[in-house]
Amino acid sequence: MPENKCSYLNKIACATEVHLQIITPTKPIRLKTRLIGVDPNMSVILSMGNNSEWLAAKQYIREGQKVIVRLMNTEQPNANIVAFQSNIQKLMSIAGRWLVLDYPKELQQVPLRKDQRLPIHIEAKLLDPETKKVCSAGFLSDLSIQGCAFIGEAITQASSSEKYLLQVPISDNIKSTIIVIKNRKKVDMQSGYMQYGGVLEGDEDTLKLFVEPLLIEYVFH
Repeated sequence: MPENKCSYLNKIACATEVHLQIITPTKPIRLKTRLIGVDPNMSVILSMGNNSEWLAAKQYIREGQKVIVRLMNTEQPNANIVAFQSNIQKLMSIAGRWLVLDYPKELQQVPLRKDQRLPIHIEAKLLDPETKKVCSAGFLSDLSIQGCAFIGEAITQASSSEKYLLQVPISDNIKSTIIVIKNRKKVDMQSGYMQYGGVLEGDEDTLKLFVEPLLIEYVFH
């Protein structure tokens, strides 16, 4: 792994929130926890929870189990999402209930900045904000805190500055926010799909609650 990515992972603050995904033969199991620390080039140590979700996943929390780890590091001026695949190295209960993971061989690091659109592909819909009727079904092709590009079915009589309810399913939940359409263009002649570029409406804290889970879900999906 490149040295700069290694050093970034090694310096992530303890207690950073961690989204842990356990790979199973059926449906992936998703758990939330926190970072205990990183032993450079050796292991990544997470706290083991004791709530109902962790108890339900107990049979899969064993040595050698494959996992995906996603961390949102907001301690720095420019927040970053860090994601990697790993395996459970061992379970420890000497100084606490710890989950020790192998140090990753590959790391994905995505900066989360207001002015940077990140390429994604997440199923989404545009709804009439009042009637909640679906106006277009498609997907988000890029996303940032401030805006996004939506590709989907052409909306009849859609105009610039028109508002829609952007709805995105994620982990058995539905996230939604208001989008103000600023531009549109045809994707290709065959599909008839349109790309709608828009600005997400709301204050920064509200928009982060909408955007961050989508990016965490998408990175290393």
